[in-house]
Amino acid sequence: MYRFGYSVYKTVCQYSWKRNTVLEWSRSIHDKLFSSSQHIQHKLSLIDSPVKLKGVKISQTRHLSSSRMNLSPSIEFNPTGHLLVDEELEIIVKGLNKQQAVSVYAKLSEEGKHYESCAWFNADDNGIVDLKNNRSISGTYTGVSSMGLFWSMVPCPGQMEGISLTKRNLDTPFITEISVCDDHQTLDEIRDKTNNFICSTVIERWYKSPDVICHRVHEGNVRGKLYMPAGKGPFPGVIDLFGIAGGITEYRSALLASRGIISLSLPYFLYKDLPKTLGEINLDYFLEATDWLSQHDTVLPGGIGVVGVSKGGDIALIMSAYSPKIRAVININGCTFNATFPLKYSGGDITEIPLQYDKVEYVDGKFIMKNCFEFTSDDITPVWNHGAKVLNILGEDDMCSPGECITLLKKIYPKDKTNDCIVLTYPGAGHLIEPPYAPLCHASYQKAYDMYFIWGGKPEAHAFAQEDSWKNILKFIKMELTKKPVAPAKL
Repeated sequence: MYRFGYSVYKTVCQYSWKRNTVLEWSRSIHDKLFSSSQHIQHKLSLIDSPVKLKGVKISQTRHLSSSRMNLSPSIEFNPTGHLLVDEELEIIVKGLNKQQAVSVYAKLSEEGKHYESCAWFNADDNGIVDLKNNRSISGTYTGVSSMGLFWSMVPCPGQMEGISLTKRNLDTPFITEISVCDDHQTLDEIRDKTNNFICSTVIERWYKSPDVICHRVHEGNVRGKLYMPAGKGPFPGVIDLFGIAGGITEYRSALLASRGIISLSLPYFLYKDLPKTLGEINLDYFLEATDWLSQHDTVLPGGIGVVGVSKGGDIALIMSAYSPKIRAVININGCTFNATFPLKYSGGDITEIPLQYDKVEYVDGKFIMKNCFEFTSDDITPVWNHGAKVLNILGEDDMCSPGECITLLKKIYPKDKTNDCIVLTYPGAGHLIEPPYAPLCHASYQKAYDMYFIWGGKPEAHAFAQEDSWKNILKFIKMELTKKPVAPAKL
């Protein structure tokens, strides 16, 4: 019967111009050929390799119904073009069967690290799955989320524990392959059957717009990279600081410049001729960088901003307490005091709140640090000294920094300046709040310390915090740095 079916298909293809008579005859034979699933399964079990019927591949792992063979599923996404990582996408799968069960799978590889995600859907009556409007039944996320495939990504099996997804080469995009496979399948099942995708597409997402310009900075003692938007400016300008990993981290500066903000990615240890440890850093270095950026001819006059996460947040707050040139501070889960290490300064060293090592929690070989500091209101950095506006981003599931210190900063702010201190609190968000749609890094290995740190966070809540806080960060920078500074009152 199988050979008879093959000859029928061959005859149909050779004499396809006789459509009105031959197609009707072909459908009759086709129905007979595929009417018994047990019969065709038995035939296939005797065959070592997939058999081709005039371009239609029949394999032992996936069987297409006749109606499904006539469809051409496809994936569409909008917008298109040079997409930035903070852009929300509409991803739509078309050409499916009515109420067809499918799994949508995403995979991203960057510098030898591999991430993946999946979501289960049932197509609507028109054979469409719209990620912005349709609910994921299961997978790496559930519910409705147009960007769920991106923020819910997890490391693929077989990799070192504690990896994190970061972008170092900003002249290349994150390349994500989106694929659709039949039925609801787990990640393990999908990985075993990657040749059975019914459609695929590739989405490229960038941290840097093509017209953003990057310059290396080696001015006096200042080192780093300056990311500049296209055009003559002037633009609002910020200094961008990261935490205890050391070196230079540039992706946030590139994204800020892509959104019209000049950003100096400022390393402060473990970079070129800078100090080798956090215990050697000097406040004078940061104030010199403040002076240099404030005087740049493409930066709006009147003051700059500082964005800092983790230890970078501590430093950003201290900078604003010592420099009147800083008008806006964004503190992302940084301590509101000088934590762990003393900070050298020509005007008198700034003492630290030491880490209480006996209070370090050790869970599955990883460290939790959030309960390791003892501080009072006297230890809080007087950010209000020069009238800077402060936006604090507080993740309530932060396992590294004590969120209570941000709450205390707000509590002790001078009454006449209390509106200058904003606290955005995000339940379920962890320590490392990144630009939108980055996968959660719950814990990671820090090479500089040869230790694993738990950062905290729950995927869905953390994803919301990243998306919402980024919108507020951009709005805050542009609002505070584009308005004319208020001149001091004359006596």
